[in-house]
This record gives sequence, C-alpha cells and structure tokens, in this order.
Amino acid sequence: MVKKYSFGNPIETDAVVKDIAETEWKDGVFRKVGNSFHYTLRPDEIIYGLGENVRGMNKRGWRYVSECADNPNHCEHTSSLYGAHNFIMIGDGVQKTCGLFVDTPGRVTFDAGYTDIDELCITMEDGDYKLYLIEGASYPDVVKEFRELIGRSYIAPRWAFGYGQSRWSYNTADEVREVAAEYKKRNIPIDSIYLDIDYMERYKDFTINRDTFADFEDLVEEMK
Repeated sequence: MVKKYSFGNPIETDAVVKDIAETEWKDGVFRKVGNSFHYTLRPDEIIYGLGENVRGMNKRGWRYVSECADNPNHCEHTSSLYGAHNFIMIGDGVQKTCGLFVDTPGRVTFDAGYTDIDELCITMEDGDYKLYLIEGASYPDVVKEFRELIGRSYIAPRWAFGYGQSRWSYNTADEVREVAAEYKKRNIPIDSIYLDIDYMERYKDFTINRDTFADFEDLVEEMK
C-alpha cells in the first residue's frame, strides 16, 4: 500500500508515474518535527536503499546527504556522491517492511542511526516536497510497489551484458578506434567501450567535444 503526502508547494519532478490520492499527514510509524521525520529503529532492523553510495548494503549507523557532488574521494565518511536516490527500506525480514520515497530536487539528509543508533531521521532542506510511504509484508513487496510508483526500468540490450572495456578516459576518437582494433587483432571478444568523460565539452553531460570527437556520429556507427 502506498500513501502520498504533500508539504508546501512541491516542484513537479515527474519522478512518479502512478496517480496516488493525497492523504493528510498523521504521526504514526514516522513522527514529523518541522521538516524532519523520525523513526524509532528496533535493534534488529536494517536500512537499505539510497542507490549508488559508499559503505555497505546496510546504511544504519551512518549519515547520507542527497546533494549531488562530483567528489572523487569515495571514502567511508563521504556523505554525498554524484547521484541522489531518495528511497529507503526499513525492516528486519520478519515483521512488516516499509519504504519511504522523498520526491524533491532539494537537499535531503538521511541520518540513519548516526546521531542516535536507535533513530532514523530524514530532514528536508526546505518545506516543499512530496513523501510516499510504502508498506508491505516483505522487501520484495515494497520494491514491487515502488517500481510501479516510479515506473519499471527498461530492459537493456543483450550486448550491454557482454564484455566491456572502460577507463578514465579516451582523449580522442582515434584512441577509441585503436582500442577496438587492438581487441580485434588479438582476437579478444568485446561488446562495448565506455568513454567516460573526456568526450564531453568541458565535462558537461549531453555534450560532445567537437575538437577531439569531431566525427562522433561516425565513430558510433563504426563501433556497431
């Protein structure tokens, strides 16, 4: 079951594809204090989620901040990386499991038992956001509800699961061609080459450096 709560004047992010009726907030499993939501953790409860991040699968005991930053130091104490995935699941694998999705482009702090090992505290930087509380009998139930809420992932093509070559990074289109040719020469199977960031214009997404990758479209066709 999914419950939707809106606070302030949320920015429409188009993150959710399923129409959910709004519910008026009342403290229950989570307690609202200002723009923070508190949850008392049982000793055996685990916190999963937050997408690509540092440390292990269980996020309990640490602090994470959804504030995209290109931080090259992926250390245990790093709180922000370059992706923000505001979804968590809480449970012990026995009792009911719950999930929480914070729909906002703003800064969100997940204190997952860092300040107090027995308390999860989620804080939004401003007062404009949507909250989706998902309840289920198990982790798979919550994941299923969440996937229906935000839309299912696409199925990648077969070659995406094959042999890939990646490095940081290739400076020119000719370097990429040389790598592909060398694989072919040595009779080593390869299905894809990842270019990383040097093909971009000043490291900006969705751009191409035409000085070093002038014939980018031709290069893509050659690699097929």
